[in-house]
Amino acid sequence: MMMHRHCHRHPFWDLCLCYVIATTLIQIQASTVSGGDNTSDLNCSSTIQCGNLQNVSYPFWGLNRASYCGLPDFELTCQDGTTALITISNQTYRVLRVDETSQTMTVARTDYWNNICPTYLINTTQEITSPFSYTSDTLASNLTLYYRCQASPSQITSLIVDSQFNCTINGTNVIGNFLTKKVSDITSYTGANLTSIINYFGGCDVSVVLAVNQSAIQEIESNQTNMTVASAINQGFGLQWTADAKCNGCLASGGECGRQTSSGDFICYCQYTSNSSTCRYVNLF
Repeated sequence: MMMHRHCHRHPFWDLCLCYVIATTLIQIQASTVSGGDNTSDLNCSSTIQCGNLQNVSYPFWGLNRASYCGLPDFELTCQDGTTALITISNQTYRVLRVDETSQTMTVARTDYWNNICPTYLINTTQEITSPFSYTSDTLASNLTLYYRCQASPSQITSLIVDSQFNCTINGTNVIGNFLTKKVSDITSYTGANLTSIINYFGGCDVSVVLAVNQSAIQEIESNQTNMTVASAINQGFGLQWTADAKCNGCLASGGECGRQTSSGDFICYCQYTSNSSTCRYVNLF
């Protein structure tokens, strides 16, 4: 008769196996709760809050977001805890709105906010450089403010009179004018009158080109007052940008978008480490 041997696992080995599994799980949990988190991931998960501007993240950085959480040209500051500011091409702008989905924002010049008679009059052209560009509804060079124009009686036309405004700058009265098109584009005057207009605006000491929305230009042309001009400037104008397409994939995988401080390349900050595009976790069980 054949004998069958049955192998039985000793209870001691079962106990050891349970101990190893339990210890491993405790260590994994401990690393998650304590030192296992990626500091960059935690920092970049914070969003910018400043006045009406709320929950702004990549590609913006500043305030509570470290520089590696955004792109170099997207630093935001917060004035008096209420007004978000950004500097583009050495010009400071108020950030009125940000739409990260469409990658657009609305900005307005700080020195012309609620005021078309700033303390310092400086010849400026509206220059926006990469990574920003104008949105389709923005007119970059249609509104120009002129200051200290020298006119002779023969040069005065209805266009000049209708576009005039008065400023008191540093205790001095200054006469200004505004135009919603370039002087070279004025076609409603001909002959001597057009020559007078060209000479008049060409003799102004200061000219400032301001970008505004197309609808704001229409408002000025239908109601030519300095208050309408100031309101148009306060509405701001649109800018757009193109951020790294990898950011959507990074966010979908549970990471936070940022950049490498040394190379400037995109990086996805994950809970325990970082990756060039997305967060990848190994399934242990």
